[in-house]
Amino acid sequence: MKTKIKNNRPLFDTNVFIGRKIGEHHKDRMFISSVVLYELIAANIGDSSLQYYSSLLSKARKLERLITPNAADWFECSKLIRNLLRGTKSPTIGKTKKIISAQQQQNDALIARTATLHDCFVVTENVRDFERFKPYMNDLIVVPADYFFGR
Repeated sequence: MKTKIKNNRPLFDTNVFIGRKIGEHHKDRMFISSVVLYELIAANIGDSSLQYYSSLLSKARKLERLITPNAADWFECSKLIRNLLRGTKSPTIGKTKKIISAQQQQNDALIARTATLHDCFVVTENVRDFERFKPYMNDLIVVPADYFFGR
């Protein structure tokens, strides 16, 4: 897996920020999704956390590493979720397992799509949540947080 992710850039899922302390060497090369920032800030955080996430936003903007879904991303993700709700055949593996709730998948789908469009890989504690998108996103690379951080 190391050769696959060597030349790409990490995009951390929300749960990585919640469950880990991210070192400066990782912050210096990471991209950040506006969807992840939304999830982090909307979670009833304290003022110090808000300041921390605000500084991450400022740094990402300055370095042009803030990834924000556009109208096309929303449209493509809605089609993806539609396919998953129906258990529609994917071009790569055929029939897929149906999901129950579109709402639970919306943000992860947006994170996954924008990661692939910006040549990033997703680092997450919940690999399974993103693996369900792979039949529809051939370029999606999902890396377990334990693997990425070397635990």
